[in-house]
Amino acid sequence: MSRSLSRPWRSLSINCLIAGCAVVALATSSVPGQPPVQEPVLTKLGPKAYRDGDVVEITNVTSTSPKLEQGDSLTVTGRVRLKSQQTASLCLSVTQTEGDGYDVGDGPESMQVKKGQCDFALKITIKHRGALHITMYDSKKGRPIGGTYFGTAEQMQKIADWNVAYYLAN
Repeated sequence: MSRSLSRPWRSLSINCLIAGCAVVALATSSVPGQPPVQEPVLTKLGPKAYRDGDVVEITNVTSTSPKLEQGDSLTVTGRVRLKSQQTASLCLSVTQTEGDGYDVGDGPESMQVKKGQCDFALKITIKHRGALHITMYDSKKGRPIGGTYFGTAEQMQKIADWNVAYYLAN
């Protein structure tokens, strides 16, 4: 009798184990039609330059991968302070490091900022190999007026010698 009772429990245990694995798989996979799940990513700042009183502070980066590479979607949040002029365009984009540098894909994600301080949240999908940056542009001339590159430690090591002094040119 004990033999016949143990078999249903063994079968039930195996079925519960299989069902439990299916629930875990469903919980960790993305749902079709929904955006991929983004997780916080540790980043390092790279070359940067700002006019006196201007600054972009990155407070959080989330991405579909910690590699921050082509195909990943990411969201960058933070604060921007603009003092050098009345308005600017704040852009999150990628400077291509391979190819001709002219195909910007979907282009940068941007928002207008006014003199003072405000919070931001910008999102992009990385379309090309390159270096991520958040840059402020003069709203009238379209020239950069300050910004910073950011990415993984390895990515920032590769561009450590980039000169961004042109951000400060008139």
